[in-house]
Amino acid sequence: MGIVADVNVRAVPDDVVARLREQAAAEGVSMSEWIRLALADRAALPTTAELAARRAGLAESAQPRDEFDVWYRQRLHRRPDRQLA
Repeated sequence: MGIVADVNVRAVPDDVVARLREQAAAEGVSMSEWIRLALADRAALPTTAELAARRAGLAESAQPRDEFDVWYRQRLHRRPDRQLA
C-alpha cells in the first residue's frame, strides 16, 4: 500500500451515520473499517466514461462477467470471513 491519508467528512446527517454504524455491525467490523472498505469498493468501480469506452471496444464475449468475478473474488479476499455463495 502506498501513502495513506486521513479524510474528514463534515455534516453527515445523523440518520446516515446510524445506518453506517448498523451496516458495520452487521459485517462485524468497526464503522471506520466499513467506510474504508466501502470507499475502496467505490474507487475500484469504473467511471461512466471508462464504461462507455469499454462497451465501445468490446466484442461479444464473456469478458464483462469474468471481470466482475475477478473483482468480486478480490473483494472477498480482503475480508477473509466472507465466503463465495
